[in-house]
Amino acid sequence: MRPSHVLIATMLAASPALAFDTGKLGQGGSLPLSDINDLIGRSAKLQQEVKAALAETKKTADEIICGGTRFPSRWVHLGGMRAAPYACNFATKWLVINAAVTIAGPKGQVYETATPAAMKNAVKIIETNPTWKWTTEEPD
Repeated sequence: MRPSHVLIATMLAASPALAFDTGKLGQGGSLPLSDINDLIGRSAKLQQEVKAALAETKKTADEIICGGTRFPSRWVHLGGMRAAPYACNFATKWLVINAAVTIAGPKGQVYETATPAAMKNAVKIIETNPTWKWTTEEPD
């Protein structure tokens, strides 16, 4: 693990308040379920549930469409990228996945809010601690 990743992991473990509030970004965008495989892979149980749902629908992760929070273009390096929460449509049910989101700069510095410095310098979105629920109702 690179030193900057160790720093970020240590900071996250020490203070969950550092999670970035993606709800304030105000934009949404679609992406295939396969784009969030890394987040899904952080939980064996979630991975197992998704695998079962894919088998049930007879679709691949590339065919399941999710909505996520989209970073606007004013984020120099992150513009257009998606972050949790996600809502994925599995035909007869929805999977809603949330996570702790951390925005980091090239040297591991963590940005807690959408400041001008964060928008200019942030280069990485780190999603940890996934939580999820299945629902038959389309999420908001």
